[in-house]
Amino acid sequence: MGEQVSNDIRVDAPIDTIWNVITDVAAYPEWTDGVEETEVLSTTDEGYPLQAWFRVDAKVSEVTYTIEYTYEDYDVRWHLVEGETLSQLDGAYELRDDGDGTHVTYRLTVDVDLPVPGFMKKRAARTILEQGLNGLKARAEAQG
Repeated sequence: MGEQVSNDIRVDAPIDTIWNVITDVAAYPEWTDGVEETEVLSTTDEGYPLQAWFRVDAKVSEVTYTIEYTYEDYDVRWHLVEGETLSQLDGAYELRDDGDGTHVTYRLTVDVDLPVPGFMKKRAARTILEQGLNGLKARAEAQG
């Protein structure tokens, strides 16, 4: 079982702006620390990514993986299809309009195929989570 982490943040941008930042997978290398390259492999009928490939600098090594997305209302969820050293990568961005901005909840579950102590997995998952939320907030507020 992977390490589960979650956090919430308020973003001073319209919910549609945040949605557009999240679903623009091709732009992730511009605002997400560690993401070196992405490729959308398939899309939904609406043009949102269905499957995407990522190459990430994970500090100790380069990691590649493919994830698959699902969408419901303003929630974006994903799960690992295949990946190097990763055995689990499940997550979600849940967006709620709060009138003056948008409340974002980011949930992430990560596990690796390497013998790594639990506290190190938890720390890595927390770092990914914090970088993702902070990058999303900065990008969306700059566009919103």
